[in-house]
Amino acid sequence: MITSVSFGFISYNSHDFLQHVLQSFIDDGVFTRCACWYHESTGKDKNHFHCWVEPAKQIDTATIQDKFIEINSDGTQQSIAIRPKCKSKWVDAYLYGIHNGDYLVYKGMERELVNIVSDKHIYLGDFTADFVEAESYLFKFCLAPYLRLKRLVYEGKTLEDIYIQLRTPFAQLNAVSSAYRAIKAKKLKDEEERKMIEDNELTVIHDDLFSPFNED
Repeated sequence: MITSVSFGFISYNSHDFLQHVLQSFIDDGVFTRCACWYHESTGKDKNHFHCWVEPAKQIDTATIQDKFIEINSDGTQQSIAIRPKCKSKWVDAYLYGIHNGDYLVYKGMERELVNIVSDKHIYLGDFTADFVEAESYLFKFCLAPYLRLKRLVYEGKTLEDIYIQLRTPFAQLNAVSSAYRAIKAKKLKDEEERKMIEDNELTVIHDDLFSPFNED
């Protein structure tokens, strides 16, 4: 596949080898950024990375695959699998890569039989704005309306802010207002209960410190 836009592939390489190869492509001006998410298999599949790369120029993916051939100690090979027409948007690659539950439900996808091991994820380049974009996409498209409203309330947004951010139609203003008040009341109750627990814990610690049984 010849492309100049971001694309994805699956890698069966080891973490250090994969990171080294991708960094080499960045240093050589082939890629601008790369991200990979490690999926540790709990089924019959091999452990693997879901990778997303952003080309710095037009490339033929057939010319880069040999660079990923890794020889194991037993003589077997590890490499990558690039599917035909594997162009990939960041938001989709990232949210699938971390197996975000709300995203998978929204897309009608089933979770792989894997554990997502964040310590082995690879990010080469600046993804600060991209993480914000993914969160915005998740909020706008993947969360149920109630969950979107709840998140805004817990972020301290006013009712007017929420009307604007959710683009609430006039016909739904009363319903959103009622839900807002209910969620806010629940939030205040949770905060009060949490404070009571913390105060009780401090009282127990204080009493224990000044107990006559602690005297020498």
